[in-house]
Amino acid sequence: MGYFRSGQENFVLKDIPEAIFSSFNEDIRPRLRESPFLRLPCDTIPNQRTFVYKYLDDDLLSLVRKQLPVQARKQILKASLRGIAELHSHDIVHLDIKPDNIMVNYRGTGADMTVDQVQIIDLENAAYLPKGRCIKGMLAGNDNWRSPEAHLKGELNKPSDIFSFAAVCIYAMLGKVIFGADEDLRKHEAQGAFPYVIRLQRQVSYFGDRKGFNGLITHIGDDEINCQVLGFLWDDRVADYHPYKPFSEWSNVIDDAEFKDIILKMTNLDPQQRVTAHEALEHPWFSGSEID
Repeated sequence: MGYFRSGQENFVLKDIPEAIFSSFNEDIRPRLRESPFLRLPCDTIPNQRTFVYKYLDDDLLSLVRKQLPVQARKQILKASLRGIAELHSHDIVHLDIKPDNIMVNYRGTGADMTVDQVQIIDLENAAYLPKGRCIKGMLAGNDNWRSPEAHLKGELNKPSDIFSFAAVCIYAMLGKVIFGADEDLRKHEAQGAFPYVIRLQRQVSYFGDRKGFNGLITHIGDDEINCQVLGFLWDDRVADYHPYKPFSEWSNVIDDAEFKDIILKMTNLDPQQRVTAHEALEHPWFSGSEID
């Protein structure tokens, strides 16, 4: 990736592998109109498979560490969700929603920060999945933000983006990467546990109920080994040696009924029962969070 300046504007240069370059130009770009919430190429360097993008100031992963005001966080999240909704309305699934794929232009710092623009980036790896289509057998996305069905290489579609976005919301509002490679994960890994199983245990423990769990088992379907793994994690979720409390019981969300409600709607273990991006935008927690 490179950068250059032309006049008063800064730009990003991104070299794209040939297969992804062709797929984006054939399946993704023609289906998307210009949107304030999606970063699309503004130019292409001929014969080099290089996209030119407008430069944005910083990503959400970094900004959260700078003590953003609550309203700015909610504005960034709502604008990001509008970008996801725009993709989904054209049957395009991002497959790698994470805070470093959310870019922000802003002014000021701390309590005086003003959000000017928010865009979802890295659309080159998105997939066009018309009705009846899905991706299966692919380990899509980033370990720290991946949905349960993605960890299990099951069928992926729009609900997988929604689960990942919920994890981003928790990070933005609470400052926690809840599926990250923290001390707890490293301890279990040193004891021989697979990292993806530890992350799945957290997902089942934080967000699982019987109906959602059964729906995930149905979604995984004929993968007997993964169904057995999930069954073990379900039975193990209440073990005394696990520090993983249900999300609804976390002390820092127990008094925020609207935030708790929208997160639980986006993290249902059953992909078919998660809210859509458009439904989430109508949730009361996002009201009053437009960028001026």
